[in-house]
Amino acid sequence: MNYRHEKVNHLEVKEEVTKSAMNPISLTISLIIAAFLILVKTRWFPNLSLWVDIGLYFLIDIGFIIALIMGIRTKHKPIIIFSIIANAIFFIFMTIFVLLLAFAMGISEP
Repeated sequence: MNYRHEKVNHLEVKEEVTKSAMNPISLTISLIIAAFLILVKTRWFPNLSLWVDIGLYFLIDIGFIIALIMGIRTKHKPIIIFSIIANAIFFIFMTIFVLLLAFAMGISEP
């Protein structure tokens, strides 16, 4: 009877580890979806300032750093590798995109 109880507890702990290990991956995917939604939001709000886009993309950029740190802190090797590769690439591209938006904003203002 006690063995069965320990086995159930082990499965519950393993399920919790799996859920916490998937957090960096789900955060990365949700940040990518949010970036695409912000990209197409000009159709919904055509007269919105470019500074709003810059600020939102900057927050998404910070989110990629947080997802990278969360992924590195897990104990699962495939999640660590995915987190380092994917979040680093998305962070670099998002930073370049934010800098280009800021450059465009500087050119367009008198």
